Amino acid sequence: MIKEPYYMINFSAAACLFEIRVNDIPVTTLDTKGQIATRIPINYAISESGKQEVSIKILPISGTSKLSEAAALSYTIELYDVNGNNFNFKNQYKGYQSPKIDKEKIIPILTHKTTFEAKIPYQLKDHWKEGQNLKDIDNLNVKIRNTYLRLGKLISNGNYDLLAKKMENREYNMATAMYLSSKEAKARIASLINDLKNGYNFMMLDEKAVPVVSAYGKKVALKKPNGEPALSFGNKEKNEQIMLDIEYYLPKNTSDFEII
Repeated sequence: MIKEPYYMINFSAAACLFEIRVNDIPVTTLDTKGQIATRIPINYAISESGKQEVSIKILPISGTSKLSEAAALSYTIELYDVNGNNFNFKNQYKGYQSPKIDKEKIIPILTHKTTFEAKIPYQLKDHWKEGQNLKDIDNLNVKIRNTYLRLGKLISNGNYDLLAKKMENREYNMATAMYLSSKEAKARIASLINDLKNGYNFMMLDEKAVPVVSAYGKKVALKKPNGEPALSFGNKEKNEQIMLDIEYYLPKNTSDFEII
């Protein structure tokens, strides 16, 4: 019996801008001119046992209008049993291999969907499922941008206790999905706040960012055209930045977005 099932997506990609979603929740978006291969955890996108949907989009590299003949994406889903710091491989689920691109054809996008069965022992705070359908919200772009600006101002003003409170549900879900101890969970948000306190206080919100709706219309995040989080905080002395990758949902009977 697997006590702590840990699902990961093992993927490789080349010469494309691609997005992978699990249950319509983005787990990675990258714009790569070269090649990349890695595996990432996806438990936080699995909120209940049963059939899980994996969907992918393969787009041209930023600044181009068709897929390069070198464009490629492949993935498999892997299941591990976690025991402390040990990850024991248990199973692999069939994934996807993109077809070879014909250089004589103009192909602007490739998409694919598949499913796999998962069994999880945890319960996430999946409040977004009961939230409003964001596709019905007028002026979503303006409203979510203003929400991000308010959060950025809160951080720039050093109101870190309120930041931690606003991120409680998100951090609970992340810690639960990764089987973190209470100490490890507290260290996650403490590490972020410590960085923000130590020089990463210059807010940047990309002007070209657009709202990306996910979770079947129930979540939204501002993203740059290349898929990166739109909100970041820079350290001018180190010439470095921290990207704040967050998602919001809109509870029923309110106009105030909440981080989830």
